[in-house]
Amino acid sequence: MTRRRALAVFAVLLAAAVCMRVVDANPAVAQTAIVGAWHFRADPGMDGTAASWQSVPPTWVPMTPQVVTPPMGGGEVPRMAVRAGHWEDRLYVMLEWADSTADVAAARVEDFVDAAAVQFPAVAGSVVPALCMGQADEAVNIWQWRAEAAPVGIEDLGPADHYPFTDDLYFTARAAGNPLAAPASTAHNLLAGGFGTLTPAGEQVVTGQGVHSQSRWAVVLSRPMVSPGELQPDFSTRTPVDTTFAVWNGSRGHRDGIKSVSAFVQLRLTDQPPPGEAARAAGRRVLFVPVAGLILLAGLAFFALRDRGPQQTER
Repeated sequence: MTRRRALAVFAVLLAAAVCMRVVDANPAVAQTAIVGAWHFRADPGMDGTAASWQSVPPTWVPMTPQVVTPPMGGGEVPRMAVRAGHWEDRLYVMLEWADSTADVAAARVEDFVDAAAVQFPAVAGSVVPALCMGQADEAVNIWQWRAEAAPVGIEDLGPADHYPFTDDLYFTARAAGNPLAAPASTAHNLLAGGFGTLTPAGEQVVTGQGVHSQSRWAVVLSRPMVSPGELQPDFSTRTPVDTTFAVWNGSRGHRDGIKSVSAFVQLRLTDQPPPGEAARAAGRRVLFVPVAGLILLAGLAFFALRDRGPQQTER
């Protein structure tokens, strides 16, 4: 009886080891939060709800209120799904989180829009900077998306807010070349070296698009992998880079430091296709090892039960 039990335990452990080997799991080792930036075979596009993005397995990143510097707050977004990839010469980062309202206009001073941001060290692979806005000796590069598809139209303004001019001459920030005042821009490339130092980068090469569907935002941000300028990381070297995220919920009064933030995770670029694509290409081969393990387990159990019968009869 002892021998048969030992054989059964061995079979179960063997099957479990085979399954963990297939999924590359190691329960005895603490897993570091890693976001894989997979190599897309075709342009994944800027629509985060598209099949090309939803087929990529997400990394779930916990979010907490910002409590480092005033104004503090946030925390309504408990977690965010992060996906990433690259195609040709561009890096893409897709953020997805639950939000029952799409806050896309700030026509009044008491209104705020939804927003999201990705923060990188100014130099890929460098020391992890301070979580919020970096620090004087460790600058950060921030890609921010804001849910403003276009400036508020004249028809959306109240009688007291009517402003009849549309030329840049009457919009001083836009006329001065402030990139944040561009009327059609929803994504901004920013630099910071500590609290209160946020400023636009000279190269506004970050593009972004957000889609609100089924009470969720899906936002894609993209930039050429080669560094466009000073204090902006170069991703073409494939160096792992620490990354953190932030989300603002406009309907809850989020703005400035009132936001939900994440701890740093590591973005790793790979030349491998997304796991979903690899699984489809492999076909039955992906299932061979776990199926073989189950067959082995069934065979061992069969022989153990067969040996047990005659021994009971003899007694």
